[in-house]
Amino acid sequence: MRLKKTAFLMHFLWVFCGALAVPHAAASESTAGDYAYGAGANVTRGLWNVISSPAEIPCAIREDVKQQGGAGAFMGFAKGLAFMVRRIVVGVSEIGTFVLPAEATLPGVCQSRQGQAAVS
Repeated sequence: MRLKKTAFLMHFLWVFCGALAVPHAAASESTAGDYAYGAGANVTRGLWNVISSPAEIPCAIREDVKQQGGAGAFMGFAKGLAFMVRRIVVGVSEIGTFVLPAEATLPGVCQSRQGQAAVS
C-alpha cells in the first residue's frame, strides 16, 4: 500500500510540475500559422525584389539628375545598375532561404535611401 501512495505522489508531482512549465514554454514560441505566414512573406518579398529590380535604374537616374543636373544621368545609371543587382541578389537569397525567419532588408523601390552610403 505504501508503494502505491509513493507512486501516486510521484506521478502527481510530475504532472503538476509539468503543467506549470508548459504555459511558459508555449508562450515563448510562435505558432505554425505564424511560421507559415513568415515563410510566405519571405517568398513574396523575394519575388517582388526580383521583379521590381529594373525600376532601380530610372529611380537612381532621377535622383542623381536632381542633384547634379544632366551629368548625373551617367552616374545615376551606374548606381541604378548596382542597386538593381543588389536587389536581385537579395530577392534570390530570400526565396532560397524562405524557411528561415527574416525581416525586410531593403527599402521599397524608389523610396528614400537615407542611411545608405553615397557613391560619388
